[in-house]
Amino acid sequence: MFTLSRSGTVSAALRDANPGHVVVAESRPGGEGVGVAESLADGFDVTLTTDANVPAAVEAADAVLVGADAVFPDGRVVNKVGTRAAALAARDADAPVLVVCAADKVAPEPLPVEDGDSSALYDGDAPLDVRNPVFEAVPARLVDAVVTERGRLDADDVQRIAAEHRGRADWE
Repeated sequence: MFTLSRSGTVSAALRDANPGHVVVAESRPGGEGVGVAESLADGFDVTLTTDANVPAAVEAADAVLVGADAVFPDGRVVNKVGTRAAALAARDADAPVLVVCAADKVAPEPLPVEDGDSSALYDGDAPLDVRNPVFEAVPARLVDAVVTERGRLDADDVQRIAAEHRGRADWE
């Protein structure tokens, strides 16, 4: 099993699934994958790997299991940068990409996905355009399943939940 970033829902799903081996990407910027790897090491055989090694690490995994910061009505999933690379590698390796999150992560409308602080990546004087993404949107076509406390969501379910959330937003 391959994962990245930090998600309590993913950690709980891993403990329930009890895979024999978990590979965790370091998950920069922020590096929260290191802490996740440490916490999973109590109970699992864990490998911590660099983000640059994500495609190779995914090739050796049975599945990719990630959380979501948001699921858009069109099925795109927003998660930590590196998730799209993992999903593309999983497609090439015929490994499923599973997203586990609470249903309240289904957003009523797409949200902007912003870059992090550029000075965290480069603080020199050269006239560079610096991109330091923290999150990214993964196309729905690269996601095999979105699973919430409501069960496995298909495209219609995601749109229905987004409409529910949109309706609640109108209450305010």
